[in-house]
Amino acid sequence: MAMAAFVVAGVAVSGSTTTRGVFNGGARHTDPQIDQGNGDQLSLSLVVLLGMGSGFFIIIILTSVILLVQMLIHRAHIRLTNETPGSLDDAAHEQEQDRRALDELPPNEQELYFQAKDFIKLNPAIKYDLTLSQSLIIQEKGVKAWEFKPDVENVDAIRVVNKTELEFLNEGQELSIQTNFPIPKQNDVYYFETKIYELAVPESSSSHVVSIGISSFPYPYFRLPGRHRWSICYDSNGSRRYNQPFPLSVPTGLCVFPTLEQGDVVGCGIRTRNRTIFWTRNGKKLSESSIGGHIKMPKEFQLYPTIGSNSMCKVQVNLGQMGYVFIEANVKKWGFGPLEGNEVAPPLYTKFNKDVLLESSDLDPADLNLRNGDFPPGFYDSVATPAQFTDNDSDDEITLQTMQEDRQGFFEGKSSGNSSPIQSVPPPVHPPSYVDVLEQEQTEAVDATNDVIRQEGSSNGGK
Repeated sequence: MAMAAFVVAGVAVSGSTTTRGVFNGGARHTDPQIDQGNGDQLSLSLVVLLGMGSGFFIIIILTSVILLVQMLIHRAHIRLTNETPGSLDDAAHEQEQDRRALDELPPNEQELYFQAKDFIKLNPAIKYDLTLSQSLIIQEKGVKAWEFKPDVENVDAIRVVNKTELEFLNEGQELSIQTNFPIPKQNDVYYFETKIYELAVPESSSSHVVSIGISSFPYPYFRLPGRHRWSICYDSNGSRRYNQPFPLSVPTGLCVFPTLEQGDVVGCGIRTRNRTIFWTRNGKKLSESSIGGHIKMPKEFQLYPTIGSNSMCKVQVNLGQMGYVFIEANVKKWGFGPLEGNEVAPPLYTKFNKDVLLESSDLDPADLNLRNGDFPPGFYDSVATPAQFTDNDSDDEITLQTMQEDRQGFFEGKSSGNSSPIQSVPPPVHPPSYVDVLEQEQTEAVDATNDVIRQEGSSNGGK
């Protein structure tokens, strides 16, 4: 076969660069100038591609971060305030609060503000969990373990009935009361409702406030909740307060909620995972989007239901011992505990037990036959014969005149020589002394010993 010279042009594509080779008889011949140009184009293309990719990646990352920050700020999940202990300079924040108190509060409010500040410093908020005894009480009694207990200074001003019914007797003085146990943490949500039975007279209701909320323990008993750390409340005038002792504005919660009236039911719930507080009124959830969304309480403190008032009123708190007005709370069982604990039931009482209740003194003996079913058979046989009552009882006829006649007749009989009734009574027998009893026992013992000796002697003699 004759060999012929032929030229084959091959096109090789690598990335974005094309190289051409000339084959002659199976041998490849390349041009050095062409290879150098192709290498420069390849490097330039790679640089361009890497630059474009890095730019697009940086743009995507920055866009995502900006959108995320805007979304969080819009939903008020980033709060640049000193609402978390240690988040900002606490000393500077306290100085600012003191300055505002002196500038914005009246003299009586200033005094209460600084008293509450000292109270909080002397009584730090509780952070530890329940003790073993407290946990056992809750386990035994269930939701009935919770009850409101006033401070020692407020015992005469706040009346507690059936553990959760509160009656404020104060007038013009701020008072508050808390439960004995904190809100549990086992479930995701806990919820309680407060029904307002009585409020102050409508003419003066603008200055009279009932505050319903949650706070740390102990909280200043002479202040309403929501005024100091760490507390939040729903005031009866429609405002929401969170650690705010100063006058409110619309952005900080002034009249954001409906005004409360007699018969309204206010609900307060807490989500234990993030400590978010939400509110309801008459079974409907309230929106807080206009003032930045729901408040988040600090996680390190124990929180307690807290009710306060500066006027006379009556409220009832439902911690789960009854049905809620908010239907979702009933369905999901957001109560503080079970209705019945595991406490041992009291013993059963049978019809005839070992203890017998004595008859009352005003019972007519003629009506004893009506009580026969209360006593076991043969009960009256073992009881002594009761006293006989007659219609002609001489005690009923004793008067001052009869007593004087009896006394006069007694002395007349003694003067006439008749024997006195006292003389006819035989003298009492002298009771035996301890020595006499001891001598008698010794004599009996000696006699018994002599009898035994005689019996043994007679038996030995017979043998």
